[in-house]
Amino acid sequence: MENSVNTIPAKQFLTVTEGRLQLSDTTIEGYFSRPFGDEVIWISGIIIFLFFAIGLLLNLVTAIVILKYARLRNLFSYFILSLCISDLLSTLVSPLCWYRRTLGFDEWKIPAILCKVYWSVDIMTNFVTAIHILTFSVLRFLSIKWPFPFQSVSTSTGRILIVVIWLLSVGGGFVPFWIWVGARERQRYGNSPDARWPACTVNMEWYDQYRLYQKIAYAIAMYIPMIVVTFVSAITITLVYGSSKFLVVHCPQRKRKDKQAVLQLCLIVISFLVGYVPFTAYEFWSVHDSPNTPYTIHVDYHFGLVEYFFIRLSECLNPIFYNIGSAKMRAHTKHFVFGLFGKKVLLKGMWTIKRSSTDNRSAPSKSSRLPEG
Repeated sequence: MENSVNTIPAKQFLTVTEGRLQLSDTTIEGYFSRPFGDEVIWISGIIIFLFFAIGLLLNLVTAIVILKYARLRNLFSYFILSLCISDLLSTLVSPLCWYRRTLGFDEWKIPAILCKVYWSVDIMTNFVTAIHILTFSVLRFLSIKWPFPFQSVSTSTGRILIVVIWLLSVGGGFVPFWIWVGARERQRYGNSPDARWPACTVNMEWYDQYRLYQKIAYAIAMYIPMIVVTFVSAITITLVYGSSKFLVVHCPQRKRKDKQAVLQLCLIVISFLVGYVPFTAYEFWSVHDSPNTPYTIHVDYHFGLVEYFFIRLSECLNPIFYNIGSAKMRAHTKHFVFGLFGKKVLLKGMWTIKRSSTDNRSAPSKSSRLPEG
């Protein structure tokens, strides 16, 4: 396969057909080299579909566990449930990303509406994730700093916040990209970013609006949450581990719960940064003004592919980190999973019912109480 591209101004040509450029009555030979080979198609397919299976399974199980067990349903678990739904939606459209980057790179042969579905859902869920984690981290800090006043914050308030976040993400992420993107043949011989992008991407007539959108929307929905969650997490860690006064005031059980809460928060934030720092970096790289040399085209392609791997990795790690950071969720997840295979697992902390041989009154078993961590 050739690894070079003839950079020729697009406006000089009337048609481009299989590498043959027609200019008036003159034929000029040119050839656009795909920035990937067959091995990339196979390797990227294995990675993305492996993440697809893992992400679908883990996020689905976590969502079902939260919905199934009433003891898990609190303010923070509703946010985790919503994050699972967001990750599930992102997982479901991930095969379209693989197709876009490989088989559909030059020609999008499947229904064009799927191009809009992929972009709109992907950007929407990115915003949902970022704003959820921002809100989650702030609420976690408030719950540790002022635990008793925080008890007045109801789960209904949390559900309202979640609905608002989804509405903002639909309006600010889903709708614009539904309008801006399309599947069409891209002019491969110009110097615009369009020349190196896949067939399914932002249409050039919306390019200026898209660049302005990047500067405003990504700053509000991505970079500000990244900075704030990092700062708030650092303060929360200092509050729990670095203040002797804080440790004296709180009872041992409370300290244990707060440490578990901080662990869960830190893991979620790390997963978020792992997935979305590369994403935002690539989004700004992809619209930079530079000649479409073979080097630039290859860097752009592989940068875009690898940053998507990180997003998929992040969304697979999330449900694992939810469970690592919560003993209660781990216990219920284990109970649910083993139950699927006909094995019973005792849930510590949930009252078991023991019936006396002389009456039908139920008595709770103290030994089976679930730890509140």
